[in-house]
Amino acid sequence: MNAQLQGVDFAALAPLLFLTVLALALLLWETFSSATARKWAPLATVIGLAAALVLAYQAPVSTNPLLTPWLNFEGVSRFFTLFFLTVGLSTALLAVPFLKQFDPPRGEFYFFLVAALFGLILIGMSADFLTLFIGLETLSVALYILCGYMKKWEYSQESALKYFLMGSLAAAFLLYGIALVYGAAGTTQFSALKTAAQGSMPGLFLTGIALITVGLAFKAALVPFHVWAPDVYDGAPNPVTAFMAVGTKAGAFAAFALIFLVALPRFDDLWNELIALLAYPTLIYANFVALRQTQLRRFFAYSGISHAGFMLLPLAAGTPEALPALLFYLVVYALSTIGAFAILAFLDTSSEGVTFDDLRGLYSRSPYLAAGLALALLTLAGIPPTIGFFAKFYLFKVAYQAGYTTLVIVALLTTILSAYYYLRLVGILFSATPSEAPIRKSRSAALVATLAVAGLVALSVYPKLLTIFE
Repeated sequence: MNAQLQGVDFAALAPLLFLTVLALALLLWETFSSATARKWAPLATVIGLAAALVLAYQAPVSTNPLLTPWLNFEGVSRFFTLFFLTVGLSTALLAVPFLKQFDPPRGEFYFFLVAALFGLILIGMSADFLTLFIGLETLSVALYILCGYMKKWEYSQESALKYFLMGSLAAAFLLYGIALVYGAAGTTQFSALKTAAQGSMPGLFLTGIALITVGLAFKAALVPFHVWAPDVYDGAPNPVTAFMAVGTKAGAFAAFALIFLVALPRFDDLWNELIALLAYPTLIYANFVALRQTQLRRFFAYSGISHAGFMLLPLAAGTPEALPALLFYLVVYALSTIGAFAILAFLDTSSEGVTFDDLRGLYSRSPYLAAGLALALLTLAGIPPTIGFFAKFYLFKVAYQAGYTTLVIVALLTTILSAYYYLRLVGILFSATPSEAPIRKSRSAALVATLAVAGLVALSVYPKLLTIFE
């Protein structure tokens, strides 16, 4: 075995190493010069994450046996690295108007954001359960603090405590499941899972897989493991909610994909049937409860749960086409959700967040904001000819071809239900009586919103831009 790391190995690790240095620099900066950190930390973080994105794009593939048992540097892992860095950069920009409005310490906020992003990238690059667990817990611990970052917001503290307790329970399930899989397989590497599934201790292995599934279901907020999500989304600061709605959910599904679509595709039909059974209540419950929401952060919590239900369709199918369908949907969901939160950042001026009433008549006050938010909502609803329609059609096609006809029918019916509450919100944007909620200016939020809307328009006109996932 090669006992040394070469230059190409450090280049392959460059995104993770760079994020580590950036996070420590931000923390030390806040410690020793909080005044300058307050002024310059946002800009330094944005530049740093942009540099990390360039490094990730140019990173070579390492084949060093010191690294490859733990980390994967190509294929789907490379996609997740670029995806998570883009989400992190968008969140860093969205945090600028929030921090300016409420004036908490900047350096610490961005330190925890970069730490959470480090955990996400580690999840996406994982080739071993131990690396995956470290990534999940790095992400979770940083988010526990970010959710309660506004110390004077009483509800924020409550949501952070609830998230910590439920997250700890999920981690216990996940860790115990990993221990059982290790007992059955003799290793925690993903590459050995297929052999272990056919080994001499199938009961022990399947029990471990079941507990791992439960732990990841908590992270993805699948029904009935969703109870933490609405309160946590509601109590967290707006940019943190945006990061959780996209990054955390994508992180959970990245783990699902690496384990059950890459390492263990259709290893047991019973597992696929159980995933399909999880999809039914997730789709039905989330869409019905979303109808009653009037606060945007809670609304997007239930909306995100329903989209997690749609993402279960390719997992249940487990066919070779399931992975590109899931990645396709994740990109569309991320663009729409980040775009919506970027527009909400213009209206987020209180700890209670943005309500439906604040959006009333937005078109008469700011046609560009209303049009952008309407496009994001129509895409999430899957209304043709938006790219959201093609993304959902892709999921339905994969599940139907795998034989899940009933599940596809339920998904279609809940899509119609979700179209009602998304269109209701679009109607509020164009209502005749405008709200008096203030609209603030923010170049960083405008940049994120513009890029997200431009991406949605480009993909709606040319869906083949996403055929890179096929």
